[in-house]
Amino acid sequence: MKNMLKTLLAVLSSLVISVSAYAGELSVSGSAEATYIIGGTDDSNSKGLGVSNELNFTASGEFGNGYTWSYSMELDGASTANDDTQLVLGLDNLGNAAICITECGLSTELSYGIGAYGVGSDIINTGSIKFGSYDVSTYNNVQYHTPAGLLPFGIAAKVAYVPNTAAGQGSSAKEGNTIETTTDNDGLTTGATTGIGTDASMYQITATPIDGLTVGADYFRADGSTATSQTPEGGNAFAKYAMGPVVIGYAMSEVAPAFSQTTGTAAAQRYETTAYGIQFAVNEDFSISYNNEKSTKTTNAGITAGDTTATKTRVEATVDTYQVAYNIGGATLALVKSEADNAGYTTNKEVSATLISLKMAF
Repeated sequence: MKNMLKTLLAVLSSLVISVSAYAGELSVSGSAEATYIIGGTDDSNSKGLGVSNELNFTASGEFGNGYTWSYSMELDGASTANDDTQLVLGLDNLGNAAICITECGLSTELSYGIGAYGVGSDIINTGSIKFGSYDVSTYNNVQYHTPAGLLPFGIAAKVAYVPNTAAGQGSSAKEGNTIETTTDNDGLTTGATTGIGTDASMYQITATPIDGLTVGADYFRADGSTATSQTPEGGNAFAKYAMGPVVIGYAMSEVAPAFSQTTGTAAAQRYETTAYGIQFAVNEDFSISYNNEKSTKTTNAGITAGDTTATKTRVEATVDTYQVAYNIGGATLALVKSEADNAGYTTNKEVSATLISLKMAF
């Protein structure tokens, strides 16, 4: 993986030496969304009203030798700082190379693509089940993508390397950071976690073997973790088939968090999740969909003094999501209902939420 980083640096050097870039074009796109939510992760989240926004500034151009470049910088949520930036070099029939700052995710768990408004429960929180593995978009990374049409059946491959998993580094040029050794950056509650590692790598492959069918998978692994019981890794796989107005999809995800088992301290060992759904386009403006997500969390209980193994407990959480979306010119009106059992892997906890959304794209 470090050889890939050296190769990308060599490509960048050759571009600087041999060609000059023409002036690029700048454009702005984004969306504004007003939402009303009833319900949520607990009883205190009974009602909520909000307006969110996303702005994406993009620029692109080309070099004199036929290579291209594109730049993207996003402003979203409550942040007003530079967020999610990427610089992509199009190397013609050699593929693409990219430098990404908390961007360019390769995780495929949502690629099964079922949702009239958004994929599954990703757009509404009813318990925070772990659907999806680690992703390089959490960190700053470099990537290489194979060129389109190189492989049969539409096969495309992408590989990414994270040289330093320290969160928040490199938000501007010339900025560095300390090496990450102790912070768990995956956002999971993993008990006795001792660090995701110092660097990481990720791989993705997708294909379209027949008309209407798309399949793919990804794998993430961190290196340099100080965890003594399990180092972090995970992956996803998906299949999506479209036939006329009907789309069906299936996805699976497995995550092995970093942890060190200690006496008296419980730690999450594994998350195993499956999802499926169906979507129907009544007409070009009106769609309905249904998703089911099922996730099992395996936890190692704290080791009793004198023992060498720990008892495992498993909790299965499920989320059902129903969606209706209608396009009105440049706006989308949506109604989403989500219901969870054993929400957040808490036994017998039932949570439901309803989302009404009006979203304008520009």
